[in-house]
Amino acid sequence: MIEPVAIYYEHCEPGWQVPRSRTNNHIAVLVTEGHAVFDMEQGSFRLSRGDMLFMPEGLERHASNSPEAPHEMYVAHFQYAGDGEGLPLFSAPQARVAKPHNYDYVRNRFATLVQYWLRQSPFRPALCHAALLELLALFAEASESAASQGAASGLVYRLEAYILLHYRRTITVGELAAHVGKTPNYVSALYRQSTGRTLTDYMQQIRIASACDLLLTSQMNIGEISDYLGFCEQSYFNKVFKKITGTLPSAYVRHKVDRSETDGDD
Repeated sequence: MIEPVAIYYEHCEPGWQVPRSRTNNHIAVLVTEGHAVFDMEQGSFRLSRGDMLFMPEGLERHASNSPEAPHEMYVAHFQYAGDGEGLPLFSAPQARVAKPHNYDYVRNRFATLVQYWLRQSPFRPALCHAALLELLALFAEASESAASQGAASGLVYRLEAYILLHYRRTITVGELAAHVGKTPNYVSALYRQSTGRTLTDYMQQIRIASACDLLLTSQMNIGEISDYLGFCEQSYFNKVFKKITGTLPSAYVRHKVDRSETDGDD
C-alpha cells in the first residue's frame, strides 16, 4: 500500500534550495514550469517542464533552481509497504528521471492527487493510493521506454561501426547478429525500426558512397571499383549504383567532369 505523507503544488522563487540531507520518504516530483537541479549520490539531474523525478527513501540529495528564475512543481512524499506492485522503482530503488508521454494527462492526475490529499474523506487513502500508483506506473513505463531506446541506439551504432570496417566484403545478417550477441531476426527488425531502412540498404549506401569517391579520385576503372567493393558482377554494381544515385557510374563520372570543366571556365 502507498501511504502519502505530504502532497502539494509548489511555486519556488528564484534562489530556492533544499539543503543537502537524506530523504525520509520516497519522493515523486513533476516539474510544470521553469528548471530545477537535483544533485544526488547517483548523479545530477536537471529537470524542466514535463520531467518527472523519483527519489527513493534514504537518498542524500540537494536541490536548487536558478537565481534569476522561479520554477513550479508537484511533489508527493510517501511511504510504501508491499511486494513492489511490479514496478522497478520499488524492486530496485534508485533515483530516476523520465518524461511521461502524455504530459497534460500526468499533470492533471497530479492535480487530482492533490485534491484527494486535501479531502477529509474516509476514502482518501484508497483514492491517493490509486492515483499515485497510476502516476508511478506511467513514470516507470516512460523510464523503461527511454532505457530501451538508449539500448537500441547503442546497438545500431555497433552494427554500423562494424559495417564501416568490413563493407568491402559480403557481410551477412547472421555475422552482424553474432557480433552484437542477438538473433538475426531481432537485429534486422530493430535496425529497420530504429532507422527506417534495412541493413542491406545501409551496406549498399556505404559501398556506393565509397564508389563515388573512387570514381572521382582514383585511377581505377568501373570494373575494378566493382571488384574492390565486393560486388559479384559489374552489372549488379551498376544496378545498385543507379538505384542509389539515380544514374549509372559512367554517367556519374561524365557529369562530374563536365561540371568541373564548366566551373573552371568561369
